[in-house]
Amino acid sequence: MKKKCPSCAMMIEKDAQVCPICQYEFPSSGYQKNLKWIAILLAVLFLLVILL
Repeated sequence: MKKKCPSCAMMIEKDAQVCPICQYEFPSSGYQKNLKWIAILLAVLFLLVILL
């Protein structure tokens, strides 16, 4: 499966982090999404501990 580079419109491998043609760097969304949910979970747990 392939994806389209937003910079040069070339079709490249889906798991590529950098376009081999124009060197566009794709954002690493998976890692940042996980950090966001972990931070939210920790904030909720912290609030629960304070309220109890």
